[in-house]
Amino acid sequence: MPLAFAASGEVAPRGVHKGAAIGAILERLDIDPADAIGVGDNWNDAEMFEVCGTAIVMGNAVDGVKALADQVTSSIDDDGIWNAFERNRLI
Repeated sequence: MPLAFAASGEVAPRGVHKGAAIGAILERLDIDPADAIGVGDNWNDAEMFEVCGTAIVMGNAVDGVKALADQVTSSIDDDGIWNAFERNRLI
């Protein structure tokens, strides 16, 4: 197992992940996944990034997770969420 995966872990039933949950919510609300923005910082966000039209990764994420992103914002401790929201005109 690569070191990047060794830093954390989660246990869940097969198919239960953020991407499945967001996909179900988008379907229920009749929202096009292309209009969804996912913000994350770890491997447990990978499936979410596949579902959302825009994947934003925090600057403190490992390089492998950053490679999944459409955008990389600043770190969580450097107002990353705020900067991502501002950049995407959500605030």
